[in-house]
Amino acid sequence: MHVIVYLAENPGASNARIAEDLQFPPAFLAKVLARLAKAGYVESRPGRAGGVRLVVDPAEVSLLDVMETVSGPVLMDTCQTRQRCATQQRKGYCNVNGMWMRTTLLVQEAFSGVKMADLVDPPALERLRAELAASRKGSAPDGEGARA
Repeated sequence: MHVIVYLAENPGASNARIAEDLQFPPAFLAKVLARLAKAGYVESRPGRAGGVRLVVDPAEVSLLDVMETVSGPVLMDTCQTRQRCATQQRKGYCNVNGMWMRTTLLVQEAFSGVKMADLVDPPALERLRAELAASRKGSAPDGEGARA
């Protein structure tokens, strides 16, 4: 989620700059960016005018979307990854499993209610939205036209 917020506030930043500013190991950042790109949230462009950019409005992406894109399903306990947890296998039922299921649903609901736009500084969000609108029209905000 830090990468999405960072890119909203610093469009076109290089991988090296992002890694340095967020204090992420470059290999870890590369994995995060690859997952975000596969989901269609970011794109990388080589060259002087390149860098990494968001390609979606952060208001269209929830915190849960980003968390699950980068890390997989948000679960409160690993027993939720099994058809029947060890206690269910042993006893035939599990009183703890229901609590984990309810807690997971509450956490997922809370995270899905937070849009990434809520976490971005408002002036940066307006600049990003202008840039996204211009790119959808086929021209860059500075009027130079779209770049491949």
